[in-house]
Amino acid sequence: MVKKQYIASNYIRRQSADWKTGKKNMVFGFTYLVFTMILGLYLNARITGGSEFLIPADRSMLSSALLYANIDAVLNIAVGYLICRLPFVDWLGKSVSALMLVGAILHSGMLYAAGLGFFPFATALLPVGIIMIAIVVFVMSLGVISLKTIK
Repeated sequence: MVKKQYIASNYIRRQSADWKTGKKNMVFGFTYLVFTMILGLYLNARITGGSEFLIPADRSMLSSALLYANIDAVLNIAVGYLICRLPFVDWLGKSVSALMLVGAILHSGMLYAAGLGFFPFATALLPVGIIMIAIVVFVMSLGVISLKTIK
């Protein structure tokens, strides 16, 4: 049985020296997931408790925020794992990590802020977060595609 090994292209190194960068994303992802689940339970209890806590439009915005926060948290965990495993150049790994962290906050975090009425302009920042996450997904897919199988 032949074991498959992967080699990297010229733009990425064999092993990432800064493994802490990927772990930051994984810790943030797990923390964000737990935080948004607790916040979702709290808001659900407030809404179903009979109080007129939010108008219906804000309720639907918050349910969308919970969904997107879960997706952002799982993406942060996956990106963090890939940053630890793929041999990225240090500056590229740190850039992807920072884009993913800020993108998650600007995407689902601002949706929460708008739904709770903290920042009325928060929905204007949503496309910036979506673009950041799309850039990260593109760069990570290039990193995975650039690996070549050798025998």
